[in-house]
Amino acid sequence: MIAIASQMPLLGFAGLMLTAAITDIRALRIPNRVSLAAVLLYPVHVLWAQTPIDWAGALAVASAALALGFVLFNFRIVGGGDAKLFAAAALWAGPELVIPFALSTAIAGGVLAALLWLVHLLPLLGIPAAFPSTAAAADFGKQPLPYGVAIALGAAFVTFNLTGAI
Repeated sequence: MIAIASQMPLLGFAGLMLTAAITDIRALRIPNRVSLAAVLLYPVHVLWAQTPIDWAGALAVASAALALGFVLFNFRIVGGGDAKLFAAAALWAGPELVIPFALSTAIAGGVLAALLWLVHLLPLLGIPAAFPSTAAAADFGKQPLPYGVAIALGAAFVTFNLTGAI
């Protein structure tokens, strides 16, 4: 019973990341309440975990991720919701998984950008696209990218590692 209870916060975290991805796809926004809920759920994970967790290290990692996110947001490189969601997920990743989390998020973001580029090119090649493209070919680079999807995929990697599935 204790083993099942220790997995419940991870299930909640995964659900919050899925919610962030879906809302980012639909509205290109990640509600603050999703990132905040992920942060507030983390202490439950720490308390219910069957093994000790370096929560102080995780807090340091998340703080650094949030600071970097604010800098990137200031230069209009990432959105504010993306920066907060990445920091919340970095908290769960902690010092042990933050690098693999960042790499898996970056890879997922690259694949996402490539897929959106392909969807954008289909009409230009005379192939009907399943999704409408709203930008001209020259403006594609200025299109917003729902990076919450990539962050959620990186967070899925973290979740699988924390549950012992990987």
